[in-house]
Amino acid sequence: MEIFKFGADCLREETTSVDKISQELLDFMDDMIETMILAPGIGLAGPQVGLNKNVFTMNVDEGVFEKIINPKIISKDGISTFNEGCLSFPLLYSDVVRPEWIKVSYINEQGKEVIREEDGLWARCFQHELDHLTGTLFIDHLSKKQMKELKSDLKDIRTIGLSQNEIERITLSKQK
Repeated sequence: MEIFKFGADCLREETTSVDKISQELLDFMDDMIETMILAPGIGLAGPQVGLNKNVFTMNVDEGVFEKIINPKIISKDGISTFNEGCLSFPLLYSDVVRPEWIKVSYINEQGKEVIREEDGLWARCFQHELDHLTGTLFIDHLSKKQMKELKSDLKDIRTIGLSQNEIERITLSKQK
C-alpha cells in the first residue's frame, strides 16, 4: 500500500462518512495498520493511502491497533506543544500546538459508538489523523517562520507528491 506524500491532491480533499462497515473496509484497515507499522508510524488516515472515507488507524499504545471510523471531537481543552511528524512528510518534524485534552466519539470495528476522554500522545495522534479527514495537514498549524525553515524540504517532498496524482484512488465496492 502506497502512502501519498505532500503535493498529492487526495491529501487536501475532505472525506465522506462511512455508511456501512463492511468486511472489505475492515480488511482494508488491516492493510492500513500493516502499512503504518512498516512505515513506521503511529497513525495513518484514509486519504494518505488514497481512500476518501472517514477512517484512520492508530497504534499509540504498543500492541494496541485501533480502527477509528467516522470520528468527531466533542470537546477539547488546554494547550500542548509537541514535535510532530507525518508519514506524508518523510523525515520532516516540527513543533505543533494542539489542545492537550479531548473528548471524542467514533465507531469502532464492531460498529459500536465509542466515547472517550484522552490527553497526551493519544489525543495528539487522534487530532492529527482527524485533520487528514478534512484535508488539513500538520504544516497548516505551523508559523510562517517554521514554514520558511522547512521550505526546501517541503519543495522536495511536494515533487514526489505531485507525481503521485496519476495513481488511481481506492474505491471499496461496498463503500461507494
